[in-house]
Amino acid sequence: MSNQPSAVLIHGLSETREVWWRQVAHLEQSMRVVAYDIRGFGSSPTGAADGTVRQFADDLGQLLSAFGTGPAWLVGFSMGGVIAQRFALDFPQLTRGLVLVASSCSVGRAGQEFFHHRIEQVTGGGLESLAKTNDGDARGCFYTDNEELINEYKQLRVGAVRDPAGYVNACNAMLSLGENPLTPVLCAIGCPTLVVAGEHDPYCPPKASKMISDAIPGAELEIIDDVGHCIQFEASDALNEHIAAFVRRHKDT
Repeated sequence: MSNQPSAVLIHGLSETREVWWRQVAHLEQSMRVVAYDIRGFGSSPTGAADGTVRQFADDLGQLLSAFGTGPAWLVGFSMGGVIAQRFALDFPQLTRGLVLVASSCSVGRAGQEFFHHRIEQVTGGGLESLAKTNDGDARGCFYTDNEELINEYKQLRVGAVRDPAGYVNACNAMLSLGENPLTPVLCAIGCPTLVVAGEHDPYCPPKASKMISDAIPGAELEIIDDVGHCIQFEASDALNEHIAAFVRRHKDT
């Protein structure tokens, strides 16, 4: 097995591992990189889903076992960051460090309304109804007006959801953070943690990232100016350097 550090990249809602191609190309120069499709998205089946973040974390544990990878640096975007936090709590021995990008540790009233609405929409109208809102959802993830970049993300989202049950399962997992936020237990995370926020992120604003960094002992917070939710698209170079520099700083800790 390689002596290089390992990084596992965890995507967000309505995405696949392809969302990370800009990061994979950069990080694999110095790390062993694994990007995967979480349960219910892309090429991963929904299976016997139970609507919990803990199951997503368990899935990741099985993946690391299968790849012989660990402890690993976990890089999670949005919902993927929530999975990374849960994983660090449940599998600390397999977690080398965390990079939490545009993520959260709780879901407030607006977020709960968003997920409830999407569940009702998909339950009633299937994937066709979800496709109708994809344009607005994707566009809302960006601060830039770069149509080429936005369209790239829109197309990725269109192909990400093949099973309505997988989408509903993920929404239910996120909804569980309404009544049971991770915030009170994050103090148990002892690995190096970098939290990255976009200045104009409407879904996981900087205050959500600050909640995480305040709760995890020793966590570092970086806010990238003039970007929205999809930092890995809008500010890929800055994000890549933040990740690489963070790993370099903590490689011996």
